[in-house]
Amino acid sequence: MSDELVERFELAFNKIHQHLKEMNRYPKNDNFAELLNHSKDRGVVREYYDVLRQYAKLRNAIVHERVRDGYYIASPHVEVVEELERINQTLDQPPLGLDIATRPVLFFYEETELFHVIEAFGKHGVSQFPIYRDGAFTGLLTDAGIVRWLGESVDGGSVVVDRMTVGDVLRHEKVHNVEFVSEAASVFELEDLFESSHGEGEKLKAVMITEGGERDGKLLGIVTLLDLIKVDGAEG
Repeated sequence: MSDELVERFELAFNKIHQHLKEMNRYPKNDNFAELLNHSKDRGVVREYYDVLRQYAKLRNAIVHERVRDGYYIASPHVEVVEELERINQTLDQPPLGLDIATRPVLFFYEETELFHVIEAFGKHGVSQFPIYRDGAFTGLLTDAGIVRWLGESVDGGSVVVDRMTVGDVLRHEKVHNVEFVSEAASVFELEDLFESSHGEGEKLKAVMITEGGERDGKLLGIVTLLDLIKVDGAEG
């Protein structure tokens, strides 16, 4: 039984090691502890960081401190092996971006009267809405963008909202960094997109999940950095 548990432990451990290599794009230093440390803020790795560090020590004892064939100085308990296999299973089949996305997504067209959008901001407590024209995505309208437009539109102490459309305001909105992914995208892929946007100009504002990942495909969900932080907080 001991040999079987060791084999199962090593198999699951090696698969997790491979996942860590993939997450870190196969760096030259592929030491398990180093890869784990570099990945500690990501999804399931963050949740199991401490336990994986301990399992790495156990693995070193099993592999490097074997007394002779079939006799190990340390051997994993069945509960340890089963937990390691569960961690690997989660890495094999990570949660989808749609699992944490806001959906259904409320969106508006450029010809929509601005008054309706202002009402929606207050009612739904969100900070941005996707905007479309003739079925094509044209940008994000944010609460900050509306405030900026109001500041630029004050005339004699008042602002005329009547007959204004979303399109009128969208022209005053910043061009936000938005990515499009398919419904098959995992949470890990979304984390990569937000992470890679750091230091590359404007940070990623949102990830739009659409059918087939097409820019103008059917909108299925939207994910912000806050959504990922909420998930990490829940897992922690």
